Amino acid sequence: MRSSPEVAINSFQLAVLLDDTEKLFYNFVIDHLVFCAHCRALAKDGVEVTEICLTTMNDIWIKGRCRVCHHEVVRLFTFGSNELFYARASQLRKTINLKLKKA
Repeated sequence: MRSSPEVAINSFQLAVLLDDTEKLFYNFVIDHLVFCAHCRALAKDGVEVTEICLTTMNDIWIKGRCRVCHHEVVRLFTFGSNELFYARASQLRKTINLKLKKA
């Protein structure tokens, strides 16, 4: 699998990219399984996502804020190793690049 440049995506693009199982997993992790270094524990009230990026290997990383202390947190989702997800992410990347070229 070839690597491509990182690209910022919005929550709508993420929703289109993820299948139902991946959405459930993503939402569960965002709500329960993101570690906050400031709280020194899992962000017990979840995370407010502020930035979403499709990485060079078609994984997803998010930046956000802990809903308890508002400290910045980051989480990586390694969906890119799944061939079906990788293909969907590559297609999304092409669509984004076409829109950028037209602008």
